[in-house]
Amino acid sequence: MAALWAGRILVALGALHLVVTGAQNTRYLDEWFTGALWGLPRDEFVHPGGAVGAFWFVLGSFAVPMLLLGVLVAHLARRRVAVPRSVGWLLGAWCLVAAAILEPTPMLLGLVPAVLLIRAPRAPRATA
Repeated sequence: MAALWAGRILVALGALHLVVTGAQNTRYLDEWFTGALWGLPRDEFVHPGGAVGAFWFVLGSFAVPMLLLGVLVAHLARRRVAVPRSVGWLLGAWCLVAAAILEPTPMLLGLVPAVLLIRAPRAPRATA
């Protein structure tokens, strides 16, 4: 049950990030979907701003992978397949490092599913 909730929370965090940041950056949609970001000079990748910065803040952000991880975790949990604890540890480490670099940040919310994955019950090991 803990892993299922972890998956649901990850899906919610990823979807919420996409919706909120997408709504805040709708003025760049035309540039994103007309090829305006193709062939940008290197400086635009090093110091993104405008449509490029908005792209990395919305579609290129952690939101899509987090949403996909949440779908996978929830799928495995519904089938009673244990998610490796390492997923929780790595998710937690990523959230802590990101939070140490940028405050205030909602990255700390990622610690909730990380802890749920780390503490999720495991099936007893078979003995030979």
